[in-house]
Amino acid sequence: MGEAIMVNITADARFMRNTGIVLLLLAVLAFAPRYFVPLVSGSYAPPSPWMHPHAIFALMWTAIFVVQPWLIVSGNVHWHKRVGYLALLVAIGNVISGVALQLDVLPTSADDFSNVVGGGFRLFHSTPAFVLFLCLAIGMRRRTDWHLRFMYQTAIAAIATILGRIYLFYGHLPENIISPLIPIGNLAFVLLLPVYDFLKYRRVHPASWIGLAAFVVFQAIASPIVFSDFWINIATGGG
Repeated sequence: MGEAIMVNITADARFMRNTGIVLLLLAVLAFAPRYFVPLVSGSYAPPSPWMHPHAIFALMWTAIFVVQPWLIVSGNVHWHKRVGYLALLVAIGNVISGVALQLDVLPTSADDFSNVVGGGFRLFHSTPAFVLFLCLAIGMRRRTDWHLRFMYQTAIAAIATILGRIYLFYGHLPENIISPLIPIGNLAFVLLLPVYDFLKYRRVHPASWIGLAAFVVFQAIASPIVFSDFWINIATGGG
């Protein structure tokens, strides 16, 4: 029985590691046109002092999501625990710098889709989801199957921002098309986990169902807030 569990956990960790690599590549791709390329060329002007710290913390978090499952696969449980302490500090820095950055660039103009609509979803959907699943992952750290799945949800919490930039910079799509495509793409990453469960085990893990349910709830709560006059007035300074 113990060997079967290890095989399952190893398979789960491989899936998480591979997904983490994809997420890391997508993040670099998404932020290359407006961040990495101008930064390297020396032409980048940060919109806020929080921009660089948040970029560092966010990339570190995604990289940790690649490293931690890899440590499980390779049997380095001791190092997995050590990196876990660093991960907690990075997660806290990620949340603080992300919220501070978003608030610092507001108010903005009404046509600033990325910070009016996108910023609203980051504050009312992505960040609360990240914090929720981080807490659940910490609480279930001794049950690796649950822990990995909750950590997966933290890793994809910012996928909406990543997809939005990819649609804009590489698809050259208008905002009215990008707006519905972002939650569809986000949902695809949420569904990827229960699909993996079913293909691997012919059943869906309860933690994966929780991830899907949380996405639906957060989307249902955040959407009316983000598109409300109340939020738009705050985001634009009433302009």
